[in-house]
Amino acid sequence: MSDERTTRRRGEALTAAIRAATAAELAEHGYAGVSFEGVARRAQTSKPVLYRRYHSRAHLVIDAWAALAPLALPTHGSGSLSGDLRGVLHAIDARFQRVGIDAFRRVIAEADDELLEEITRFTWAAATDTIALILHEARDRGELGPAPIPERVMLLPLVLLRHELFFTRGALTPDAVAEMVDQVCVPLLIATSNTELPL
Repeated sequence: MSDERTTRRRGEALTAAIRAATAAELAEHGYAGVSFEGVARRAQTSKPVLYRRYHSRAHLVIDAWAALAPLALPTHGSGSLSGDLRGVLHAIDARFQRVGIDAFRRVIAEADDELLEEITRFTWAAATDTIALILHEARDRGELGPAPIPERVMLLPLVLLRHELFFTRGALTPDAVAEMVDQVCVPLLIATSNTELPL
């Protein structure tokens, strides 16, 4: 590896190389085996370059995941509130299976406050917007009533998903998704949206 090669590559080209190297190290060694030294060697850069960009190994890995494992949410509605919520949960589960539940648990264990914000954006930001759209479309179809739905109720599908993935099974089955959506989330959303607000 020449000094010329490591000093000339900057910006997006260097960032892409670091992310690809991080993903390769994860695939080869698992999260426990990822190191700044290994990523720097594979990306053909130096450890000081990595230290200037990332506070810790967890920051390095989350940045790579966010870029290389985008959340592929359904682009077309199913025509029902239940079907749309199931689609979102399955898409999120598929993303976490790609990055690895065990690895993600280890990242969370090492996360500082700054990284926890990044993890929230990585895990829920796009999904939150999609669920808000799903509820809006469900209102238009007459599946939900006119009352405002509290944020905690709206985000309940994501909370249940997080519990299933990180604190119980580590993977979602179709039956588990159906149970969460049809026995818990949809009934609560219907009841909340049809609750008359006090005058």
